[in-house]
Amino acid sequence: RIEDIGPFTTLMTEVRRRTAPFEVELELFSEDSMDAEMAEVSVSSGSRPSEPKKKPNDAASIALLLLLYTLQGVPMGLSGSMPLVLQGRVSYKEQALFSMVSLPFSLKLFWAPIVDSVYWPRHGRRKSWLVPVQFACGALMLLGARPASAWAGEEPGVAPAVRPLTGFFFALYFLMATQDIAVDGWGLTMLSRENVGYVSTCNSIGQTFGYFVANTGFLLLHDARTCDKYFRPMLA
Repeated sequence: RIEDIGPFTTLMTEVRRRTAPFEVELELFSEDSMDAEMAEVSVSSGSRPSEPKKKPNDAASIALLLLLYTLQGVPMGLSGSMPLVLQGRVSYKEQALFSMVSLPFSLKLFWAPIVDSVYWPRHGRRKSWLVPVQFACGALMLLGARPASAWAGEEPGVAPAVRPLTGFFFALYFLMATQDIAVDGWGLTMLSRENVGYVSTCNSIGQTFGYFVANTGFLLLHDARTCDKYFRPMLA
C-alpha cells in the first residue's frame, strides 16, 4: 500500500533530486564533448596532431642477409647431392659416415661465444669473421674441386674414397656454421627493432634457395643426358 512504502518513496525522490545536478554535469562532460573541446583547443593554439612514425627502411640490409644466407646454402646443397652420386658404389656404412658432415651445425654452440667475443675492432665484430670465412670457403672449394671429384669416384678407374670426401665437406660445413653464427648476430643489430623478426625469414629463404641451386643445379649438370638434351644445343 502507498502508506507502507511512503517513507521509501520519499527517500528515492530526495536521492534523485540531489543527484540531478551531477547527471547534468556528466552529460556536459561526455566523451564527445571532451573530444570536440580538445579539437577546438588544438585548432585555436595552432598545434597539429602528432603523425604516426614511419617504419624504417631496411631493404638493403635484408637483401644483404639474403645474399649471405644464400652463399651459406651452396656448400650444403653440394654435400646433399653427394649421396646420389655415390649411390650404388659405396656401402650403407660409408653413406652413414658421410651423413656426419652436417654435424658442425649441431655443435656450433660450443664455439659461438668465441665468434661473438673475439674480433678485430678495426673491422668490426661480424666482418672480422665473415670476410675470412668467405675467403677460406672459396679457396677450399677451388683447391679441392679436383681432389673431391676423385674422392667421389668421378675419375676413370678410381674408386670412391668416402673418408677424405667426408672430411672435405665437414670442413665446409664447419666454415658455414661459423658464418651462420656471425650472420645471425649481425642481423640482430643490422635491422631495426621493428624488422628484426625478418632475420629468421632471410635465413630460411636464403639457405633453401642456395641449397636448391647447388643441389639441383649440380645434379642437372652432372647428368650427361640432361646436358646433351637441353644445354648442349644452346651452346652449339
